[in-house]
Amino acid sequence: MTLEQRTILVTGGAGYIGAASANALIAAGHRVVILDDLSTGHADTIPNEASSVVGSFADGDRMQSLLRDARIDTILHIGALSIVAESVAQPERYFKTNLVGSIALLDAAVAVGVKRLIFSSSAAVYGTSSSNVLHEELPLSPVNPYGATKAAFEQVLRAYAAAHELTAIALRYFNVAGATEQVSERHQPETHLLPRLMNAAQTGVPFELYGSDYTTPDRTAIRDYVHVADVAAAHVAATEKVAVEGGRGFTALNIGSGAGTSIREAIKAIEKASGAHIEVQEHPRRAGDPPRLVADVSRAQSQLGWRPRQSDINRIVKSLLPK
Repeated sequence: MTLEQRTILVTGGAGYIGAASANALIAAGHRVVILDDLSTGHADTIPNEASSVVGSFADGDRMQSLLRDARIDTILHIGALSIVAESVAQPERYFKTNLVGSIALLDAAVAVGVKRLIFSSSAAVYGTSSSNVLHEELPLSPVNPYGATKAAFEQVLRAYAAAHELTAIALRYFNVAGATEQVSERHQPETHLLPRLMNAAQTGVPFELYGSDYTTPDRTAIRDYVHVADVAAAHVAATEKVAVEGGRGFTALNIGSGAGTSIREAIKAIEKASGAHIEVQEHPRRAGDPPRLVADVSRAQSQLGWRPRQSDINRIVKSLLPK
């Protein structure tokens, strides 16, 4: 292994973000081992150049063996349950998987001496902040169990990093979207806005819009959409940062576009790209949905040398069009 090459375990590597990140890490010259239980991931998205193991990161004994036998030096922990509404209905499942299971993985890493970990966190840790632009120093105030599991594991990582001399980075994604040549969104059910809008454009099924009375320019909620390729690039940058820096500790970084797009603007972008009209059915806003969530990405830019290069909303939408 050269000084630059790392051997990286990607949990959830058969999923949307995981597979895109695995491809980017391989393109950057790293060796990748994918772990996925295939409950929501897709085996056909796993890159041919990666090794793969079917299993759960919550199996601590097996994780110790895998980390040791594969000579893993860095963990990219993406695997998680991630549907907000489901987390409200089944909080016990989310805490067992996302928190307890992740602690089992972390314990395995400590036991075999893996000192570098990048964690896929979420903007959901901020909850319904009143701040128009979200920066990493804001208090964590999640409003659903999914966000709570992410916030809780961040605290675990911070404590473990201090106690066991780990280097850990939590990347707080905003709304990941778009497609690469190898990877597109294939969630069941699909809860993300842009694929749902594209489906409405292609099928004529009405789009359900919840909330048209927000204090925003067009009265619909504003969100930050970041291209999955930019998220993958952030993972590569974070991997290289934890590899070359001698210091130990925990850092949290926002990964977003730094720009806001309203739902109506997203609808117009999809209509323009697809050439189809989207029928919109308006409903009252849902409780807890803030009017505007946009990332301050200056810390990721300064600490990782990363910036969102592909996250213009029109570029994201274009990548979703059928090939």
